[in-house]
Amino acid sequence: MKLFQGTLIALAAPAPAIAEVCDKERPAWNPQDGPVSQLGDLAVFFSDPLGLTVLAMAAACILLRKTWFTVLVITFLITVVALLTITWLEDYHIKSAAVSEGCLTSPVLTGLTLVALSVFLAFASRRAARATETPIP
Repeated sequence: MKLFQGTLIALAAPAPAIAEVCDKERPAWNPQDGPVSQLGDLAVFFSDPLGLTVLAMAAACILLRKTWFTVLVITFLITVVALLTITWLEDYHIKSAAVSEGCLTSPVLTGLTLVALSVFLAFASRRAARATETPIP
């Protein structure tokens, strides 16, 4: 009877060794680091190659001041937000297990940041287009 109770307690306790989701979802995460926050998830996103590409493309938009390039980058950013949302909703059971272990959090802040960056780039492009407009005599 004591063996049965001990097994139930061991299975009921949340531990990374039981679920083993975090070693697949976020291999660099360590349980001693504690649960990942929204800001931590945002920092991880912008330190990944995709996040660095987003930053480089946003900087290129500001420097080039080309409307067509800004539209291309905004489309890319909205696609990234859509993919973040779809992958979050698609693997919900795996993601919820990772959230319960603490290595993952919902990508709400990351998505909102990318949408805000898109809005900023749209206004910056519009302002740059107005500045380079030549008045008709």
